[in-house]
Amino acid sequence: MTYDGPSIFQAPIGNAAAQRNFRDTILDGVNRDRLATRSETVPEMDPVRLWGTKESVEGTWKNVAAGDFLIFYRDGQYTYAAEVLATERNEALGREIWPNFEDDPWICLIYLDEPVELGVESSKIHDLAGYDIDYPMGFSPLNEMGIGGIRGRYGSVESFVYGSQEPSEVDITRKPDVTIPVDALDGLYFPDNHGTGADALVEKVADAFNAGKHIIFTGPPGTGKTEIARRVSDYLVSTHDDVFTGFEMTTATADWTTFETVGGYMPGEEGGDNLAFEPGQFLRCFKEGGRQRNDLLVIDEINRADIDKSFGQLFTLLSGQGIELPFTRDGEEITIDPATESDGTTDPHEYVVPSSWRIFATMNSYDKASLYEMSYAFMRRFAFIYVDAPEIPASRAEQGELVAEYADAWGIDASQSLYCDVGEIWFVMNSRVDERRIGPAIVRDILSHAAGSRQPSTAALTEAVLSYIFPQLEGVRRREQIVDGLVSLDQLDERRLRDVAGDLLQVRADE
Repeated sequence: MTYDGPSIFQAPIGNAAAQRNFRDTILDGVNRDRLATRSETVPEMDPVRLWGTKESVEGTWKNVAAGDFLIFYRDGQYTYAAEVLATERNEALGREIWPNFEDDPWICLIYLDEPVELGVESSKIHDLAGYDIDYPMGFSPLNEMGIGGIRGRYGSVESFVYGSQEPSEVDITRKPDVTIPVDALDGLYFPDNHGTGADALVEKVADAFNAGKHIIFTGPPGTGKTEIARRVSDYLVSTHDDVFTGFEMTTATADWTTFETVGGYMPGEEGGDNLAFEPGQFLRCFKEGGRQRNDLLVIDEINRADIDKSFGQLFTLLSGQGIELPFTRDGEEITIDPATESDGTTDPHEYVVPSSWRIFATMNSYDKASLYEMSYAFMRRFAFIYVDAPEIPASRAEQGELVAEYADAWGIDASQSLYCDVGEIWFVMNSRVDERRIGPAIVRDILSHAAGSRQPSTAALTEAVLSYIFPQLEGVRRREQIVDGLVSLDQLDERRLRDVAGDLLQVRADE
């Protein structure tokens, strides 16, 4: 079930020149006769609306296709969106239309439909995408996680841009008998020697869901836990749209309190001393704009939060019982009740938890000793599904074959010798210390880094190991055994590894 819908590209209009161009060629548009003599690609519309990019981002521009969307950023907001109609590379026309960029001309043209006012805070979109900044880094595509988050939150990219139709009533009491096909995980590769195959994995998820359990995916880093949670949520929303209204994604942090999860008082719109209750992440899954919702909630790295401090009254809620919050709205105490205790209508101070609502969380199994621990009372509310890393064969040739299988699934083209080199690194990492194995996502980072580098192979692989593997070793017992295994490999720079190991990991060179 690979996503084949529209992509979103972020277009900043921060400086005065870009703002003028946006007004002239997007909001006002350009007379078609002025363009038609210089291009056969001009759409049959008048005025014609178009945007452009410079040659240095042509690689990104080439991925823009008809049906995609541009969202325009300014001053902390995505202010407008417009659907792509066509593209063309036309330097002469670009120089004529946008003469204020003569030194670095916009030669890659994007023809657009009439823009739609968006007015969405950039932080909201960037949170969905997992970005740690609230502004776009130039003309760039919104990542897959961001697209998935928008689809989960708004139903589709088109609904995000144009606004959804009047939502249908949510069946808050129905609990669908869920089955999840293997193709819901299309694009994730599970080789024959993987500890948990795709068939077994989706069956475990469906069984836990139908048993009424929330789910925590646990296992080594890089095994695709977050992506599995996102894809399962996406599948459930798309196949049971009479029950689910979308899904939300968030990442737990050590700073979380019940303000983030449940909500709390914030200054009201009137300002001054007026305080109004602002719902937190959980309550927003149940109601928005006064309408009942049923948004599945994906929590990445759940054990990075102090569970007692951040979940508080939600312990009771997760056990299926209603709760009263120590907050009021319009003079009434805010309540959260299960659907079985609701008559289907809610006042402003009431929230209802649909019977089918679920949390899908992730947790790196190696973090459970170094981060916040979860009480047994909390864990009882969840089914734990272990997502293992594959077994790495001892033979260098077989290691290379395994990495080549993954590379084919990832669309990475490299030499067989590089596959073998990366496979051998993976084997050392996963065989030296039982408590610290890594999954294929980290191997993908290493392979992509080395395959795309212009450095000699040894230097490229060494830097990839330092960038993607060494950070996984901080705080790991017996990490010197892993370092010793890595420095013994001919394809890596021993001196460089030992120097960085001493500084970063406090592993002495003579260990």
